[in-house]
Amino acid sequence: MKKIGFITIGQSPRDDIMKDILPIIGDDIEILQKGALDNLSEEELEEIAPQSGDTVLVSSLRDGRSVSMAEEKIIVHLQRCIDELEVCGVSGIMFLCTGDFKDLLTAHVPLIYPNRLLRAIIPAICDRKRLVVLVPEEEQKSEAMAQWGGIGMETSVFPISPYTAAEEDFAALALTLKEVDCDCILMDCMGYSAEMKYILCSRSGKNVLLPRTFSAAVLKELI
Repeated sequence: MKKIGFITIGQSPRDDIMKDILPIIGDDIEILQKGALDNLSEEELEEIAPQSGDTVLVSSLRDGRSVSMAEEKIIVHLQRCIDELEVCGVSGIMFLCTGDFKDLLTAHVPLIYPNRLLRAIIPAICDRKRLVVLVPEEEQKSEAMAQWGGIGMETSVFPISPYTAAEEDFAALALTLKEVDCDCILMDCMGYSAEMKYILCSRSGKNVLLPRTFSAAVLKELI
């Protein structure tokens, strides 16, 4: 049976994400999960917190807490996850994160970066180049503007946490986005779920792109 590795920037397992991925890729492969923050102490978690100028990423811990971290400070932990999964014999590895990681990671098997898939598809499906981006934290707005504006998209960014926001918060945001003239809404975090997407789609009437299911569909083609 083929083995596929999944790496979260938080702590594994991420069954909350895999519940939307597994129905797409099927049950004829073995799933192995690793987390960049697995086995880190509270003191070590504090050390990876973002400072001014850092690229902010957001994930969750096993106890349900949301955690913010600097992308630059978790590269060594992500590389550890890759190395461990390769020892286990995986045929490919997908990141459960929309971070870019700037070519700092190496592997002997294909690495699937949802961010890079999104950067390829979004210009192709947004004819008028008008994009709405959802991010978990207010601090990520400028990064999102720079990233998507940098590939020619007219970008509007709205922060809403997939870990702390309630269903009614997504419903209220959907009503706001209904009045925004855009080609597509990107839920730019792997923490956003299919249920959250459904609320946005049904109440805003917009096309919504969910990274976890989009990336899983690409993974399915590869395996």
